[in-house]
Amino acid sequence: MDIEQQVKKIVKKHKTICPFELTDYLNIHVRYYDLPANVFGLYKRVNKQSFIVLNQDHSYTIQRFTCAHELGHHFLHRALGYFFIEEHTLFHPGKFEREANRFAERLLTYRAEMIEGETIEQFYARHGIPKEIIGKI
Repeated sequence: MDIEQQVKKIVKKHKTICPFELTDYLNIHVRYYDLPANVFGLYKRVNKQSFIVLNQDHSYTIQRFTCAHELGHHFLHRALGYFFIEEHTLFHPGKFEREANRFAERLLTYRAEMIEGETIEQFYARHGIPKEIIGKI
């Protein structure tokens, strides 16, 4: 199933595009920690429990996008851990990060349309997607 179909299925089932509401529905625990500034968040599964850790010092907009990104890992890469990929495979984690970015972008812009004359930067800003994501999807 491709990312757009996955997002459509999730939104249809849970009737929301809000990543924080989705974590509640899916019983994924969200925690906020003092992380290094360059660490936005992470997804971890421990004993069949899923956790998303977000950087407490980032803005709500960044936390919301990061939560959606980490949900992408939950749905797309649940069995794969970043550190496992980095240490034990020949895969470059960038592929999985781009897929999680695409999942977040598709979720946060689900059924949204660009306004005539609107740039992609304006469209993303209107939907809480950081401009730094452009080119990383």
